[in-house]
Amino acid sequence: MAESARRRGVAVALLTALLAAGAVALVAGPLHGVGAAVGSHELPWWALVPLFAATELLTVHLLIRRESISISFAEIPLVLGLAFCAPAGYVLASVLGSAIGLARHRRFGLDLPFNLALFGLEAALAQTVYHAVLADGDPTGSRGIAAVLLTILVGHAVSATALAAVIFLTTGRFEGQDMARTVASAVIAGVANSSVGLLVVVLVVTHPGALPLVAVVVATLAAAYRAYSVLSRGHARLESLYRFTDRIGGAVRTDRVAEAVLTEVRDELAAESAELVLLPTAEQPGTHLRLAGGSVVPVPFDPTPAWWTPALDGEAVLLPPGGTAPGDGIAAPLRVEDTVVGVLLVTDRPPHLDPFGEADLRLFASLANHASLSLHKAHLVDRLAAEAAAQEHRSLHDPLTGLPNRRHVLRLLRARLAEQPRTAVVMVDLDGFKDVNDAFGHATGDLLLSEVGRRLADRFGATSVARLGNDEFAVLVPGVADVEDARTRVVGLVGALSVPFAVHGLTVDVRVSAGLAVAPEHGDDAANLLQHADTALYTAKQRRRDVEVYDSAADRASHRVRMTGDLRDAIAAGTLTVHYQPKTDPASGRVSGAEALVRWEHPEHGAVSPEEFIPLAEQTGLVRPLTTLVLDTALAACARWRRQGHALGVAVNLSTRSLTDTGLPAQVAEALRRAGLPPAALTLEITETAVMADLARSVAVLQELHALGVRLSVDDFGTGQSSLAYLKLLPVHEMKIDRAFVLGLADDQGDAAIVRAALSLGRAMGLEVVAEGVEDAAALVLLAEWGCDLVQGYHVSRPLPPAAFEAWLRARHVREPVGAGRRTPTA
Repeated sequence: MAESARRRGVAVALLTALLAAGAVALVAGPLHGVGAAVGSHELPWWALVPLFAATELLTVHLLIRRESISISFAEIPLVLGLAFCAPAGYVLASVLGSAIGLARHRRFGLDLPFNLALFGLEAALAQTVYHAVLADGDPTGSRGIAAVLLTILVGHAVSATALAAVIFLTTGRFEGQDMARTVASAVIAGVANSSVGLLVVVLVVTHPGALPLVAVVVATLAAAYRAYSVLSRGHARLESLYRFTDRIGGAVRTDRVAEAVLTEVRDELAAESAELVLLPTAEQPGTHLRLAGGSVVPVPFDPTPAWWTPALDGEAVLLPPGGTAPGDGIAAPLRVEDTVVGVLLVTDRPPHLDPFGEADLRLFASLANHASLSLHKAHLVDRLAAEAAAQEHRSLHDPLTGLPNRRHVLRLLRARLAEQPRTAVVMVDLDGFKDVNDAFGHATGDLLLSEVGRRLADRFGATSVARLGNDEFAVLVPGVADVEDARTRVVGLVGALSVPFAVHGLTVDVRVSAGLAVAPEHGDDAANLLQHADTALYTAKQRRRDVEVYDSAADRASHRVRMTGDLRDAIAAGTLTVHYQPKTDPASGRVSGAEALVRWEHPEHGAVSPEEFIPLAEQTGLVRPLTTLVLDTALAACARWRRQGHALGVAVNLSTRSLTDTGLPAQVAEALRRAGLPPAALTLEITETAVMADLARSVAVLQELHALGVRLSVDDFGTGQSSLAYLKLLPVHEMKIDRAFVLGLADDQGDAAIVRAALSLGRAMGLEVVAEGVEDAAALVLLAEWGCDLVQGYHVSRPLPPAAFEAWLRARHVREPVGAGRRTPTA
């Protein structure tokens, strides 16, 4: 702040020196040796000094921010000096007379040399232009009048340019419109004054006795200037209010709004200083801000009463100059609704301007009201921003340790990999942590986790450590040379953690296992690296080793073991879901039933394909509980549909292992009994390939199911290894044409021929035929024309969750009594 003010002072000083140098150059150059234009009536230069001093004392100031353009009668002595005084003496008289007036107005500091330099340049330039235009012409004639008017215009242009420069240097702004309007007013006044000056010149030369009449003209002009100044200030106050509202409205955060408010009120009120005082609340301490120079600085909040304290009662306060406090000032209350929450104040108007008055007080009270609204809105924005930031922090950090969580560490790892592609990821797990919780309680366990997190953060930095859940941590180790270097570091990490911890006066022994994955050897994707480090940790715990490096072969085996355990847990918890895809008559659209399709949404891996978890269940002895789960779920749904008035059946797929399970018929019978459904409501779908895996045992199981009354369907007909001779052995009621032939039905003659042949075969063998994979209207129309019994596919409906399927049924208005229709209900 001080440095900025110093630079502005230096810039103004340089501008002052430039103006003074210009004046000296003109006096020493083109004006050297030039005499008075009217030599017969030459005045001594000192005679003009009191005239210039008087015009400075009788001045009307038009404000532009914290500076002003002065309208005075300076043009009268100027014109007299142009006509009756030698240029060098005239310049000296202008500077000395102006110095007396400025000193009377107490304009010291940089103001005094700047204004004197400006007056000196204006005087020298005026003489130069005047004599250049007048040449040897008559000062009282038309050439003399033109020379004076041109001189006035040039003088005001120089004055306005210099003032604009100093305003920009001191405030950092250029008020172009205000400057243009004010300069125009000053030029009009200058022309009027110049006319009076020319009149004096003419009267001095021709009719000296009429000079007293000039006093009447001057008095009239003075009254007009004063009246104009009052009107101009009233208009300027309205513009100030608009400008203030517009400029503080662009700020949003409290600090920016406070800075904008202080800057604007200081400049609009033409003050040297502005302050903002906010009273303490239950949530925040008191605040005191001061605008000094170009920066806002905090001031220690002092509750001691001051001159502005009465403003806390709700009324604006005017401090006149010469009171108990130094300088003058205005203070106005800041309100939120009807409560005073602080005070806004400005102090120390420059001495060359009028002191603060009642009009300033009214304007300032209005500005304070607008400032209150803006500060209140900004405070609300700050609170919302703080709450959002806190929420964002909570979403990215572990509440116990304050460390990044899994979501955040993935972001950090992505950024780290972009900067240092060779980065290691370590997963750390505390062995026996459950025992600590059981023995000493969760409070002790939480302290232990916090201490482990602290030690890791101290060693690697808080942005390189994350707690992923329970007793599992992740550590990012950038800049490793190779896998062996990373392993060496991790061994050191494990050693540092595998030491006793002092918790609640207890000594807790901790053993740590760690898994390591290194980029790019083990992947360059953040999520994969984290997963691979987790896999290595799992391997370390299985093998009871301190550190394991990720190995892709072990990963596959480990993944299979973990997925098997997760599938077992999902079956036991009943978290597998069943979706339903309807089967409809292609000609009438009547819904006959639905196929049950099991789905698994893994909490970590997302949706797991049935092609992955069904074989896993078959190979690990989970197929029977899985089949029981799907049967119970599907039959319960079917019973619910029937209670709702939908005469539907349901179909369930059987795996290869189920077909050879001699206990399957009893399992199915028990499931039907629990659901309270007749056997015909259930269709079991089998594949040709599954039957051919053990034909004799499969046929025996199917015969028992047939005897039970369950409907049987051959799925994916046309893709297996069987022959029609084997098909005759199976006690089936339905065959399903594989979707591979149905998808190209409308465009491929070969597919069309196969489908028609399958339909003919089904009719010949007394089987219902279902076409899978119907995904467009053209296929549906052809199948209806060829007499296909049922269709299934995305054109009818995708597989739907239970609630969505029932909503789909209601939308089709299927309301038939059980047993109605031309066919036995089927899946």
